[in-house]
Amino acid sequence: MRIHMRIIFGVLAVAVSAGALVHAASPPIAIPTASVVAGKSADIPFELYRESRMILAGRINGVETPMLLDSGAGVTTLDRAFARSLGLNGGEKGKARGMGGTQEAELYQNVTIEAGNLKLSGATVVAMDLSLLEKAIGRPMPVILGREVFMISVIGIDYDRGVMTLSPADGFHPPAGATLVELKRESTLHYLPLSIGDLPPIMAAFDLGDSGAISLSREYQEAQPSFARLPYSIGMSGGVGGLHESKRVSLPAVKIAGFEFQQVPATLEASRNGPNKGQANAGIQLFRPFKLSLDLGRDRLFLQRTGKPVAFPKDRAGLFPMLEKDHFNILYVSPGSPAAKAGFSKGDKIVAVNGHRVGPDFFKEVKSNWLQLPAGTSVALTKGDGRTVNLVLADFY
Repeated sequence: MRIHMRIIFGVLAVAVSAGALVHAASPPIAIPTASVVAGKSADIPFELYRESRMILAGRINGVETPMLLDSGAGVTTLDRAFARSLGLNGGEKGKARGMGGTQEAELYQNVTIEAGNLKLSGATVVAMDLSLLEKAIGRPMPVILGREVFMISVIGIDYDRGVMTLSPADGFHPPAGATLVELKRESTLHYLPLSIGDLPPIMAAFDLGDSGAISLSREYQEAQPSFARLPYSIGMSGGVGGLHESKRVSLPAVKIAGFEFQQVPATLEASRNGPNKGQANAGIQLFRPFKLSLDLGRDRLFLQRTGKPVAFPKDRAGLFPMLEKDHFNILYVSPGSPAAKAGFSKGDKIVAVNGHRVGPDFFKEVKSNWLQLPAGTSVALTKGDGRTVNLVLADFY
């Protein structure tokens, strides 16, 4: 299951640039003012939720809230219900565009964002309904922390320790032995080169809000006939604006900054003219083998290989479940997958996994992503009618 978290405010044309945040037919919106909060540590612990999303604690207008970190989000985004609870009403209306399409949204100014020892004053945020993403991810998601924090400070990310560090950009010195990656800035996104097999390098958006490793645009796929020969499965992808079918493959080799990885799961986008037309998207799984130093304000990042063996997460069930309070609702079953062979169908309800009852706190109790456990693992899934089916996971693409 892949949910893309990048948000581009299309109708209001919100874009972070080197000077200002601009939206159509309105005065420029100033980049927020950054300050350091005395007495607070620069180290921020984070939870790598379901092994694919960085969740940290922060504040919006003084109210404590979990935040999902997303370097691909053009602006910090609030769930509409959370925004209302903060007293944010009557914002400028427009549409936000994500990988799934467009969605109604509102823009608010002069918001205060705090994370660790960093305080951003006078920030601009977008509010929209994030309930679909919450169900797919399996937890409330009141805030997507966007690229403002990336542009104003240098961010260190240590996945093994679960710690993010915020440092002033002035005076930053790269870690000894780190590999420099020069980035290309386009509007609200940064791009870096990567190579797939023996093909020429392609530019890929740096997007820690994408829970996968790589997604390839329809235009790029069609220009490279070799992708049509790869074994594939049909799954679901999307995010803001909705969900849609897409192909999933395993790329034999991917090289980034001189580091090569084998059997990298990838999503082949089905629609044309997406946010990364003719290019690719590099998600969190491609960067988990590294310690990261993100100096996006200077259009660069630094990679330090951790040395741990790399095993990319991969769907081995073929189910697309949405959390609905006391059960998972199956929205899609991949043809030819273990789930399809076990008799699962769209509309089935799962009320327990390996004896753990499904509920709002399911993923607090069940830390592992049971869809991505090693091939050969048997998972006991109890359906809404009380029957339990033992689903044996397998590599099927």
